[in-house]
Amino acid sequence: MEAMAAKKKGTVESAEKRVAVGIDPSKSALQVSLLTPLTHKPCRQRLSLEPQAVNKLEELLQRHEAVIAIEGSHSVGQLFLLQLQERGHDVREVHPLLSKRFREAISEDHSDQKDADGLALLASWKDDLPMVSFSQEQAIYKRLSRLRTQLVRERSRYLNQLHACLVETYGISYKPLFGDLSAKKALRFFHEYPTINDALADATDIQQRVGPSAWEQLQEAGIWSESIYLRTEVRVLASQILSLKDRVAEVEREMAKLAEAPEVAELLKLPRVGLPTALAIAGNTGDIRRFEGDVNRYVAYAGLAPALYQSGAGGTSGRRRRRYNRYLQHAFMFLAFNMVYAQPLAREYYDRKRLEGKRHWAAIRALARHPCRIVFRALTKLKPPQEVVTSLT
Repeated sequence: MEAMAAKKKGTVESAEKRVAVGIDPSKSALQVSLLTPLTHKPCRQRLSLEPQAVNKLEELLQRHEAVIAIEGSHSVGQLFLLQLQERGHDVREVHPLLSKRFREAISEDHSDQKDADGLALLASWKDDLPMVSFSQEQAIYKRLSRLRTQLVRERSRYLNQLHACLVETYGISYKPLFGDLSAKKALRFFHEYPTINDALADATDIQQRVGPSAWEQLQEAGIWSESIYLRTEVRVLASQILSLKDRVAEVEREMAKLAEAPEVAELLKLPRVGLPTALAIAGNTGDIRRFEGDVNRYVAYAGLAPALYQSGAGGTSGRRRRRYNRYLQHAFMFLAFNMVYAQPLAREYYDRKRLEGKRHWAAIRALARHPCRIVFRALTKLKPPQEVVTSLT
């Protein structure tokens, strides 16, 4: 904590003496722009995103102290950022929306070089940009939770496509065959018998696998007189879903190994917080100390606190934030949504907000601020996690 405070103090005291560095990352390269106190013309360099990138950046700095502003620190270049942290560099996070608006205020032209130049200029005068601070473990939490979300989303998409195909070829008679289409037993069956014609052609095996009642319904539905064009599609979709189920199970096994980590275990004590949500919160929060004990900064970072808005003679009002960590907001919104259906106090709070005139998602967002504050206090040890329920009254 003292090191972080000293780093911030150094930023304020010597902002004019430090080299300002802007980095616009992409999947394979880093566009770097250096702005020194002695020149107004940036030094530009494009570095490959590889282990030697940090060494090459330090060569460009020539031992000068620097403040580094990077756009989208939660997207690419995590290993690069971890190595920068290990070597003691002051790295600041710039939300892509802020970077875009700042660059457009300078020039209407758009390129990676322009983006990096804007980031360097922003770093040279704005000394309150949030610090980038996270551990290798937190990077793992973040990547695994995102990977699981992506795989589950893909699995759901393929399941919907498979359902549509089966409705067309089996009709409604396919539903009584299995209670859960996503079960491996059902997927293997439809991979072997992708159409109702295929199922009716093997009476003995089908009766044993689905039972006499379901078999009778298949017989009543009848067969198609034409060749079934969906046969290949059903088999491919069933195979894809089976593969995705295995990949999700593999990721979840790796996630289970992280449940004993102190910050993850602390989050799992909270009501309605499962392992995927705990890892998403811990990974996207990063080092909780970078919020300097200010819970309001954390709530704003999660996109759950309204931004103040005032124009002309009108009064001050709140509007939704546009610069925030979307993964963190999604985790808290998901948590609040589950709380509405599982906790009476949470439901009462939600209903009260609805009566005040708030729309559904606005009321969910207001509810999500409570677990967000409790998570912050739990991670900073300011309050016990049990207050997630009692604080809603």
